Amino acid sequence: MAKKYKLKNKKSVIKRFKIRKSGKVQKRREGQGHYNANDSALGKTRKKGLLGISKGKAKQIKGQVPVL
Repeated sequence: MAKKYKLKNKKSVIKRFKIRKSGKVQKRREGQGHYNANDSALGKTRKKGLLGISKGKAKQIKGQVPVL
């Protein structure tokens, strides 16, 4: 009998994307990691929250995260 292997998650994908209960995939905004103290108030506000992505990209991401 052939040995079954566990599908592993891509850790980098898990950190950047969230899959909501409705099945929608959302991503973290770019440029949040560094130098937030030097940003203007408007720049900080723009970095808040998550962004939705297209259905085609969402399908690719769901393929890299088999557990979710």
